Amino acid sequence: MVSSSHKIYWTMFACTITHSFVHVFTFMHMALIPVFIEEFGLSIFESGLLVSIPLVLSVSISIPYGLLTDRIGHGKLMIASLVLSAISGIAISQARDFYTLLLPLMLVPLSSTLYHPPALSIVSELLPQGWRNRALGIHGAGGTSGIAIGPITLGLIMEGFGWRFVYLAWSFPIFLSSLFLLRLPQPSKTIDCELKQRVDLELQREDHNSRALRHGYIILLLAMSVAGMGNQSVSTYMTKYLVSTRGLSYSMASLIYGLNPIMGILGALSGGYLADRVGSKRWMIMAYLGGVIVFTGIYLSPLWALIVIYFVGGYFGGSTMGPSSSLVAEFSPRKRRGLAYAIFMLPFSLVGAISPIIAAKIIESYEISTLFPFAICLSIASIPLLQLLPETRQQKT
Repeated sequence: MVSSSHKIYWTMFACTITHSFVHVFTFMHMALIPVFIEEFGLSIFESGLLVSIPLVLSVSISIPYGLLTDRIGHGKLMIASLVLSAISGIAISQARDFYTLLLPLMLVPLSSTLYHPPALSIVSELLPQGWRNRALGIHGAGGTSGIAIGPITLGLIMEGFGWRFVYLAWSFPIFLSSLFLLRLPQPSKTIDCELKQRVDLELQREDHNSRALRHGYIILLLAMSVAGMGNQSVSTYMTKYLVSTRGLSYSMASLIYGLNPIMGILGALSGGYLADRVGSKRWMIMAYLGGVIVFTGIYLSPLWALIVIYFVGGYFGGSTMGPSSSLVAEFSPRKRRGLAYAIFMLPFSLVGAISPIIAAKIIESYEISTLFPFAICLSIASIPLLQLLPETRQQKT
């Protein structure tokens, strides 16, 4: 039993720390949008392509990759994702024009696509169902810390050393972090609890026979896609908004952008706990309502209040990681969970690919502040969809 517990703790640690490293570059290029516009002479539309085109590539491999996830060693796939992320950072640091910047940027979401299905499959199996939200919340907090670290270090170092140095400096620790995964056990070797196995077998039978659960999976993806379009539109051009409309410097805008996910770490940890208490569905509805309030506050508030409200938005965003990932496990059979998580990541990539283009057109047609009413409407529209989710085992107990 001690040996089993040791494996569980080590697996949780390895997955959480590598989740942090694989996300260091995730939002760095979005924090640099105003810098890229000036340095490479890009239009608003071209800057949107830097976000959308890499995500199109991620979308194109999601489903075929998902089919392989359950057949290939999870650790090997996660190592490959970290190596790919490190290579992308080195290449981005050497970019000289739009195309030499775009090509390595395409590897950033690709590395994330490779990482998430096997990692989420492992973490979702580590603990009994009553603790699943918390385990996935801890794992999500690791990823959120990585999302924060990139723009924060960019804001602190960029003025002294330049943005290229930040990409180059992070590439080496990202590569070295893959060493944590060399002895990662398969999920089946970390779990020997007979009660947990009985619950899983019962859940598999329920998943195969219940049309409501299959519909729940689709509704979850749809609700998150609708809300995600507004979130991604704002996120892509948030630093541009802070610089052009609110008058902040590039480094300060990047620092604020990076500090936002710090609150997401707290959100991921407490959101997982709260979701275990009140139910994943209920907590997600509460978090989406909080998002509506946040977008409204950012749109209407003075700068000092905007920053505070923006950080609150980071909390609500992070707090949905555990419950949304847990719902995927609820709505999917265990033997196909890698595929389920691959498809789960698909809407994020698809919406992420479309949203910057839509946002760019909104900015060109109106003004950048119009993105906030757009995001408010989409967040409101997603809440009735969440209400349609079927009751899960967790909510019944």
